[in-house]
Amino acid sequence: MRKRPTTANKRGRASDALDLDAIPYDAERVEKLLAPLEESLDGSKPLSDWEKLYLGFDLGTTNTVLAALNERGEPVGAAMEYTGASVTDGVVVDYLGAIETMKKCLDKMERRLGRSIEGIGAAAYPPGISERTAKVCANVVEALGFACEGLYEEPTAASDALCFRNGAIVDIGGGTTGISILKNGKVEYSADEPTGGTHMTLVLAGAMDISFEEAEAMKRDVANNPKLVPMLRPTLEKMGTIVKNHLQKSGYYGKVPILTVGGGAMLPGAEDVLTDTVGLTVRICPHPLMVTPTGIAARLWREKNGQ
Repeated sequence: MRKRPTTANKRGRASDALDLDAIPYDAERVEKLLAPLEESLDGSKPLSDWEKLYLGFDLGTTNTVLAALNERGEPVGAAMEYTGASVTDGVVVDYLGAIETMKKCLDKMERRLGRSIEGIGAAAYPPGISERTAKVCANVVEALGFACEGLYEEPTAASDALCFRNGAIVDIGGGTTGISILKNGKVEYSADEPTGGTHMTLVLAGAMDISFEEAEAMKRDVANNPKLVPMLRPTLEKMGTIVKNHLQKSGYYGKVPILTVGGGAMLPGAEDVLTDTVGLTVRICPHPLMVTPTGIAARLWREKNGQ
């Protein structure tokens, strides 16, 4: 096993002298925003009071997630629903289905908050798709009765959630593993290839001779995760190979920190397999499922409040 350095500066971010083994994100911000929002997925009360909500609509391939911040930029709550077949590789393919799924998130959050939701929204789209395809994400928000006042590339939304402005963001979604190189918060290079969380579930279903639904539930159960890694190692190694190849192709191999987000990254032991395969330290962000929806809401809040 490779020795894993753990040094970082006081706020948990890499120093100006680039240290590829330092924690590259703002650890305090993660615990302040992402942790409570993830806990609120199973909660029954709002996290903070509010007058106006800033809503992040994340239409993922496997999970549709809604995150809400108040006028002070504090977390208020989050809700999640299984996406079904309405989104493929981050692209909306069933418009009405996407609206229906996000409506379930809104209804769930309204019950939790105890009153109707009022505010403004924003959405995100995967890098590399056309402007017209990206606009469908905004249309979903507006169809639900909210002004969509922000439409962001997913890696830049993640950047706002984590204060991670320079490096490689690896997004393991339901259908694909995507990698984006950020420089000063802007995407310099991006690529997306098949192999994601759904592939893990299919591997488990085949290896254990169970249904896809049973395998998905088993994968999501944290108690089962460690024993599943040996079965999923080849899939994780494929993801690591995708990352390594594109880092080399882009010319950034060994030059930037690597941070992994996305629901498909929630597997204890995955960090070590990815690190061994890439040959460089790969860190999985805490609460990876919440990075993009929180980042959407956080960037919307920042833009509207001049931050």
